[in-house]
Amino acid sequence: MAERASCTGSDLCQELAGAADTTFRRIYGGSPPGRIIGGGGTVSLLADMSPLTRGHLLLVPNTHYVSFGALMSEHAKAVTAALDEIVPHYRTSFGEPVFLEHGSTSRMDGSACIIHAHIHLLPLRFDEVNALMSQDGLTGTPLSGIVDLEQFGGVDMPYFYCGDAADHRVYSAVQARPRQYLRSVAGRLLGIADPEWDYAVVVRKNLLMATVEAAASWRLSLP
Repeated sequence: MAERASCTGSDLCQELAGAADTTFRRIYGGSPPGRIIGGGGTVSLLADMSPLTRGHLLLVPNTHYVSFGALMSEHAKAVTAALDEIVPHYRTSFGEPVFLEHGSTSRMDGSACIIHAHIHLLPLRFDEVNALMSQDGLTGTPLSGIVDLEQFGGVDMPYFYCGDAADHRVYSAVQARPRQYLRSVAGRLLGIADPEWDYAVVVRKNLLMATVEAAASWRLSLP
């Protein structure tokens, strides 16, 4: 396997590289031994460490990028191929997925979860997510596809992204939003009390186990 780039202090980068001492292993103590659902040369699919619901997954690049917008200039085909591979399996096990990303920038600080690109996959409705974000005062711009995020990554601009298998929308006014904003949106739709959607407040081990078990039969061939 080619050597992966990393970033200072990114536990997620270390986990993808196979490090023995990671936050996931400290929290779960080897049960399950890992949370990677499938991996390829460019991206990997993991169960969220503190799932908001059964089926909460993360698509992440194996090398360090701050956003999928930044990833698109080099790996757009790989990302779209990965989602095309994942969605049918996801739909069968969990329902129709929505994709959510807080696209970070090289200037942003914060935890490793913030600064290593990751797309959340959740069994939520695209229209309900966008309606709630609109109620919060955000204005979405339709995209022709997820590859259009390159226009934000190319100029190192932060964004929120929401999409599904058919529709895609981007929100650019993210500076005034709190960290974990998209988790809070998903949490509100799932009926999770504030601030229990915060991954540092509640770790739902039973939901991670249920997610990993439901995806155990998937045979993914990710790019």
